[in-house]
Amino acid sequence: MRFITLQSKDVVSAHTGAKIGYVVDMEIDPICHCIQALIVEKFSPLRLICIFKGPPVIIIPIENIITIGEDVIIVNIEC
Repeated sequence: MRFITLQSKDVVSAHTGAKIGYVVDMEIDPICHCIQALIVEKFSPLRLICIFKGPPVIIIPIENIITIGEDVIIVNIEC
């Protein structure tokens, strides 16, 4: 799977069913070249107000990803 396909998917919490945000980056282990975590920009309707601080992000370890579907990524994390 390419990174660009991950960026087009919504990240959803399995606990609440709420949309967390979108994948913006990945953490990769330089030794074994495997993905360690997904970096997700939190969804916020007040995004334009936070223009000077930068977007809030959440780092989701790969162990907390339940499934990657066609449209969404379901994660085991509470927000």
